[in-house]
Amino acid sequence: MQRRHTLRHLIWRGATAAVSNALMVTGAYPLLPHAVRALQRDRGLIEHPVRAAIAEWGMAIATSTLRPAGWFPLPGGVGPRPIIVVHGYAQNRAVFLPLAYRLARAGLGPIVGFEYWTLGRVAAGARQLGWFVDHVLAETGAAQVDIIGHSMGGVVGRYLVAFGGGDGKVANLVTLGSPHAGTEMSSVGLGHPARELLTGSKLLIRLSAAPAPTHTKILTIWSHADALVPSSTQADVPGAVRVEFTDLGHVALLGSRRVARTIIERLGDGG
Repeated sequence: MQRRHTLRHLIWRGATAAVSNALMVTGAYPLLPHAVRALQRDRGLIEHPVRAAIAEWGMAIATSTLRPAGWFPLPGGVGPRPIIVVHGYAQNRAVFLPLAYRLARAGLGPIVGFEYWTLGRVAAGARQLGWFVDHVLAETGAAQVDIIGHSMGGVVGRYLVAFGGGDGKVANLVTLGSPHAGTEMSSVGLGHPARELLTGSKLLIRLSAAPAPTHTKILTIWSHADALVPSSTQADVPGAVRVEFTDLGHVALLGSRRVARTIIERLGDGG
């Protein structure tokens, strides 16, 4: 089980969620970052930029509305291995509801959400995720788990595999829009991620120098239309399979049927 959080932690988490929801509902995110993205040199790589921005806003509002559902278990089937989903900065497990529904329909699962303090250090999140992996393995009797991480959650999962003893316990690590090479947008955030996820940070340099995992397979999924972590700024992760889209925003990756199919193909059939 995950440890209980202090009242102070819950207050901070609630305040972070309130700010995140306000930005999404008002359109400050994603419209402002997408407007900046439209001015960048590689904007020609984006397919249907206006449509992508509007779709991202719709998905951002949907995830904000769904946030209270994070108190409840995610849907899931009975598949080759348990799947642990790891949310991104200022989010919770509810952002995975559309993807979890599609994975469950494909017979994958059980699917369980891991919650962590996104203003904290990546290493601390990875350490807690390692404990959670051990708990899921003990509860289910499975030999391995799969991990799907969105944004910061993907970096937490990669840290676990690279430095936290996750190589082998994790059969597949799938990351969605994760800033493995950093993002300049983290500079406007709060907490440790504002420094650790910034392009050129010591943490990311250390991760980039880590050897490819021996046992864990990695799939990285990015999009050119992601205004927070555009794929054009992200170098290949050693040993990983790379998949790119041209028309999906940062949050829209979680609601895409095409992304879900890509993950299902990876995790299904004992993948």
